[in-house]
Amino acid sequence: MSQPSPHTPSGGGHTGTGGGAAAPSDGDHESPAMQAFFAIRQRKNEHMMKMYAAALCGLVALFVVFHWTRWLCVRAERSWRPLATLGRPLVAIERFVRNLLVRKVPGFKSAGHALLVTTYVVANAAVGFTNVDASSKANFASRFGRLALSNLGLVIFLALKNTPLAFLTAYSYERLNCLHRIAGYTMFIWMVLHASLYTTFFNESGMMVTKFKDRTEIAAIVAGFSFLTVVLSATILRRIWYELFYVVHISSWIMGIFALGFHQPVVAKKGIIVILLVASMWVLDRLIRITRVLYYSLNNEATLNPLPDGGTKVIFKKAPARAAAGKHCFIWIPAVRKFEMHPFTIHKTNSLEFTIKAQNGFTRDLHQHALANPGISVRASLDGPYGTFPDPMDYDKIVLIAGGGGATFTFGLVANILERLHDEPHKTIAFIWAVKKHKKDLEHGGGGGLAVVSHHSKAMNNSTGTESHPHPHHAHGYEHAIKPGRPDMATLIRQAVVGTPSSQRVLVAACGPDGLMRVVRDTTARLIQGDGPGVELHCEQFGW
Repeated sequence: MSQPSPHTPSGGGHTGTGGGAAAPSDGDHESPAMQAFFAIRQRKNEHMMKMYAAALCGLVALFVVFHWTRWLCVRAERSWRPLATLGRPLVAIERFVRNLLVRKVPGFKSAGHALLVTTYVVANAAVGFTNVDASSKANFASRFGRLALSNLGLVIFLALKNTPLAFLTAYSYERLNCLHRIAGYTMFIWMVLHASLYTTFFNESGMMVTKFKDRTEIAAIVAGFSFLTVVLSATILRRIWYELFYVVHISSWIMGIFALGFHQPVVAKKGIIVILLVASMWVLDRLIRITRVLYYSLNNEATLNPLPDGGTKVIFKKAPARAAAGKHCFIWIPAVRKFEMHPFTIHKTNSLEFTIKAQNGFTRDLHQHALANPGISVRASLDGPYGTFPDPMDYDKIVLIAGGGGATFTFGLVANILERLHDEPHKTIAFIWAVKKHKKDLEHGGGGGLAVVSHHSKAMNNSTGTESHPHPHHAHGYEHAIKPGRPDMATLIRQAVVGTPSSQRVLVAACGPDGLMRVVRDTTARLIQGDGPGVELHCEQFGW
C-alpha cells in the first residue's frame, strides 16, 4: 500500500506538542490509510524518544559510576596501602581526565561542562532529525513537539530542590541550575520549531481558520506564550528584580503546564501522561519543601541583630537535621516578608546562624527591621539544608579562596572545619580572601572560633591571607596578614599545594566572581598530577 501524503485536509496529524494524530474535530475525516500513517509516525516518534531517554539515563549513570568509583578508591587507598599501589594506574588516568575537564572554557564553567552540553545538544539534534519522513513539514513538527515535551521533563528534573542527584552524584540543585537553563532554552527552541512548522503547514493547507477554532490549538497558543514568558523572565527579569522574576517564572510555568495538558488531552497518544509525570515531580518537590517549612515553624523563632556595614546576624532557635556550616537554607521570616523565602549560607550550627549582607529587596528590609528592633526574636522557619561539598575532614590540607561576597561560603566552610578540628589537629588550612576594601572588624563573619582582624585601606584591591596551623594545645590558632594590591591568585594556590606529599590529599574550595573562578580552575587543574598529591576542586560560583 502506498503511503498517504500528509498534505491532506486531515489536519497533518497534529495534536500539539506530542504530535502523532489528528485533532479531534478532524478525526472523522481520516481515511484508514491516513490513520495507519499516523500510527506508524507515532511509533517512530515514541521509539526515538525512548532512545533519547536511554541516552540521558546513560549520561546520569556515567556520573553516578564515576562519583562512587572515586569515592570507593579514595576510601580503599587511605585504609589499605597495598591496594593504593595496585590502583595507581587507574588513579593516574582519572587525574589526567580531571586535569583536562576541570579547566575553564569560554562560555562554560569548565571543559567538562562544555563536553556535557555538547553531548546533550548532539543527542537532541540526532533524535530530532533521525528516522523522520522528510516529505512533509508536519512530520518534522511532530518530532520536534515530542522532543520539546521530553526536554520539559528534563528541565523540571534539573530544577528540583530535593533532587536525587545530590546523593547519587554529589551535584545539588544549585550546581545543576546552569544545566536546567540550557535544557530550558533547548526545550523552548524545539517548541518554537514545532509551532512554526505546523503553522506553516496548516497555512499552506488552507486550514488555519479551522485550527484557530479548535480548543486544543487555542490551548497550544496559551502554552506557547506562557513558556515564552518563562524564558524571558529567566533571561531578562531575573537580573533586574529577582522577586518579580520568581513570581512570573513560577506562575507562567503553572499556566503553561495546564495549557499543555488541554493541548494534549488524548491518553492514547501518551503526551498527557508525560505532562502529568512532569507536573507530579514538581508538585511532590513543593510538598516536601512546604512540609519542612511547616515542621520547622513549630516552636521556632529567629533573633535579629544588626551588624556594621549593613549586615544582619540571624540566629534560629531550632536547626534542621543535617545542617552544616557551608550549606544553605531558604529562610522564612513573615515579620519582614510574609510570602518570600530566600537562600542564605549557614555560618554556625551549634546555634544555627546566618550572616546576611543587606543589598536590595528582602535583605534590605531585614536589616532595617533589625536596626529598628535590635535583638528582637520573630517567628521564623526554614527549608533545607541544601548544598553538597566534599567533607574537609577527608583532606590533609584545605585551601580556601574567596572573592568579595564569596567569603559568605568560605567562612561557613571554615566554621565547619574549626568546629571539628580538635579531632584532627594535624590539618593545615590556607585561607586567601580578595576584597576591594577591608572592614575594620570582621570577627562576626569568621564564626567557629576564627577571628579575622582587619584594617581599613584606601587601596582599591587588597588581599587577605589567613593561614591556620593548629597548635596541639590550641586548635584554633592562626596567623593573619594583610597585603595591599591585587593578589596573584595563581601563585598563591601553587604555593599552597606544591610541596604537599603525594600520599596526602588537598582540597581547594573557592567562591567568587567569574574572573577569580577561571584562575582557580585553570591553576588547580594543572596541579592535578598523577604523581602528585590528590587534589580536589570545589567551586561555589555566583554571577552565572
